[in-house]
Amino acid sequence: MSKFLPNASNNTLYEKIPNEVNTTSVQINYNHLKHISSTDLLSEIVKKTPLPKGKDAFSGVHIIAPPLVVEDDTAEASIASLVADTSCSLPRVVHRLSSQAAPTVSSAMAEYETIFTIGEKLLLEGADRATLVVFVGWEDEERGGGDFYAALIGMLPFRGLTVALLTQRTKYNDPLFYSSPSGVFHINAGDSARMGMFPIKAVFGPLADKTVKKKIGTWHNINTSKFINHKDQESHPTTPIPFKIGGLTLPMMTHNGSYNNSLSALSDMLSSHYDAGYFPIVSSGETCDALGYGSDVLEALKQPYGYYFTHKSGESYKCWTNYGTKELFRQISLANSLKLTPVILAVGGGVNGNCIGLIAAMTGADLVEIPTTPMHFNDATTSAKKAFSLVKECKILSKNILGAFYIPKLVFCISETFLTLSSANAHATVGEACKTMNMLGVANSGVGASDYSNILGAKEFASDFTKIVKNVGGFDTLLSFINDSKVQSMKKEIINIGKEIRDIKSGCPTINCGVSGTNIASLQSIASLAPTGSSSGSLDEEDGVSEFNGNAGFSPSTIKLTSKDTATLEALVHQRRELMTQFRANYYSLGDEKVTKIKNFLTTINKEIVSAKAMFLAYSDPFEKYRALLFEYAHTLGHGVEAYANLCYYRAEERGIEIPPEAVKLHGQCVGMAVQWAGAMSNDLGVLTGDGFKLHQCFVYLFNRFGGFDFAPLRALFDTLGVTREEFVEGVLAVVRRDNKRGYCACSDPSKSVDQLVTQRPGKMLRSDDENAELRYLVEVDEEWQSNVLKRAWDCEFDNIADINDAGELNFVRSEGKGELVSSSEEVGEFLWEAVNGLYMGGEVA
Repeated sequence: MSKFLPNASNNTLYEKIPNEVNTTSVQINYNHLKHISSTDLLSEIVKKTPLPKGKDAFSGVHIIAPPLVVEDDTAEASIASLVADTSCSLPRVVHRLSSQAAPTVSSAMAEYETIFTIGEKLLLEGADRATLVVFVGWEDEERGGGDFYAALIGMLPFRGLTVALLTQRTKYNDPLFYSSPSGVFHINAGDSARMGMFPIKAVFGPLADKTVKKKIGTWHNINTSKFINHKDQESHPTTPIPFKIGGLTLPMMTHNGSYNNSLSALSDMLSSHYDAGYFPIVSSGETCDALGYGSDVLEALKQPYGYYFTHKSGESYKCWTNYGTKELFRQISLANSLKLTPVILAVGGGVNGNCIGLIAAMTGADLVEIPTTPMHFNDATTSAKKAFSLVKECKILSKNILGAFYIPKLVFCISETFLTLSSANAHATVGEACKTMNMLGVANSGVGASDYSNILGAKEFASDFTKIVKNVGGFDTLLSFINDSKVQSMKKEIINIGKEIRDIKSGCPTINCGVSGTNIASLQSIASLAPTGSSSGSLDEEDGVSEFNGNAGFSPSTIKLTSKDTATLEALVHQRRELMTQFRANYYSLGDEKVTKIKNFLTTINKEIVSAKAMFLAYSDPFEKYRALLFEYAHTLGHGVEAYANLCYYRAEERGIEIPPEAVKLHGQCVGMAVQWAGAMSNDLGVLTGDGFKLHQCFVYLFNRFGGFDFAPLRALFDTLGVTREEFVEGVLAVVRRDNKRGYCACSDPSKSVDQLVTQRPGKMLRSDDENAELRYLVEVDEEWQSNVLKRAWDCEFDNIADINDAGELNFVRSEGKGELVSSSEEVGEFLWEAVNGLYMGGEVA
């Protein structure tokens, strides 16, 4: 992978729009084994197990062995044969399940811990995308010999490894469906939400050869038609956003009416879909809990049973230990026993949606996402990837690497929840948007169609994605509102009341029972269904810094309160709601012109980013393993600096060092900064120069008038912690070396890495002569190139603001000591849009 290709391919898939979903069935072969401990057992398994797509061989074998306590001689003989097979040259690693997986244990929590403990070991001990996992089952006909672990564990690393199941079961059963002994976890290849993804690729056992094929079930999303062009537009104005993934329509809509009317509409749609009732499980992070969003949703649904689950927030807590609790799994089990569909509602940011979405994938629960940030709405929900990161002692070793593919039944945005955004979250949104504008440009133009002629059905969703910059005035107006001292003071007061509510709840003893219809009605007005748990310090989910001391959950009827506590809680909930009403009134007092600007900005950025994702995911690559990996642009170094920054936030907290808000950089902000660094690498290589380079960098600089993409605040924190430039660079590169994109193609030597780079102009990606790399817009880069741009970032070289000087030329002004700028951001945005479109009209850039 050493040469760059100058031109796009000549494929003409752009205008071909398929008429059906990508995958309609799943098939698996059951292979008869004459001797379960033959000397060539591994060779036979390797020969008969399908290879991962795009691979011509397995890279190695990881064997998962039963717990020693089961004392299964047949299984142990098989393991010995697998290890000793000299006819197979592949390296082997053996992982032993703990005693928690023993047949006598049927605890959901024990199953959960077993699944993720082995999943992590696979990653930490060298498994990659081309690894073959051989799961050795044991004799236990009633419980399936632990076979379900093969499916659940295999589903997780890299969101799916190739698994061969060696089973002792004497019945075929259904090799495309597995359920845990507790009944909480199950995976069904026929579940349409999985879009045909199933990790077990072959089964080996004592029965005769057999091929099993299962049709994927019909996709039943939640019908939103009643609220699209609703007859009462004053109460229910909505904005639907078209989106497809794998040929399936995912309903996405924003309710632009009042907060209460939005909740009413959500309740109506869910009740209509689940006419026999359902069991809502609302998941919410710290800030959304404190603001009352999660509890308000559960209350509005008016179901006789329900559960409210809260958890720590932020990227450092995007791990399995933060999202799995005995009580959560007990509530899912309760829903199943009542024959009610468990519906997990993710209320909050993208981390919450990704993580609790994985719990839904593991348990087969329906998923509904209710984003309270644009990043969750237009980025996280539009990906079928639901995942945890590999996190050890608050150190992010690898992002989003343990997960599955699972799509929600509905994405429902309540527009008024965006009013409580932080400055960091607003910047994170445009950081991701700048990535998209730079990699896709004007995709609905003739030149854009040529650039992406290899994307099946792209025309249906292709757009001029750069039009987002024409709404920069709305972004600035939103930031001015967010940063207003009165607004910040009101938000802080509301959050503090939310903390009081939670603290009172945390001191109340609970009983573990379901919610009866009579109990829920009397308790919903009390504490807004607030969770238990304790907290100290900052609650800001958007800040990515958590001081929440534990997971908590709340079923409305589990609370036993004194009359004094009841009265206090009722008063606090009422006070919070009154303050939220005043907070929203403060926004509308900005006047119609400013409110319209903000709405236009949010509507445009959401629609364009969703369309960009649909352009690739609708038909071409719903699992984001090939062409859609393009959306990882600027994520290589972005993930690296994000992970290292989060580690430093943790160190600062441990040492009692206050972290300035401007030093907290969220995922999208790190991506925005990395867009600049990627542009600089392209410029250093001579593949992005002149106007093309300047316009590429301008996207982020345009949105930097509030300093959201400045590195200087991070540098100041690093200086306080005693972090040197060399430590910073090495800390980021250590994460880059574990970047999961590396598994897709081979680097020529250990000093090389893979990345994605823009060439010539925004919207045109550099291509490689390596087939596996080109398929993903990856190119080989020197680690030295990455190191150099990180050193320049350390010196704050990229802390700039875009302006138009008196001569009418694009000018980048240093953020520090910027003084008064010549042009407004709207003038710069218009200039940028016209300049980029001018390049497309002219064809190519020299």
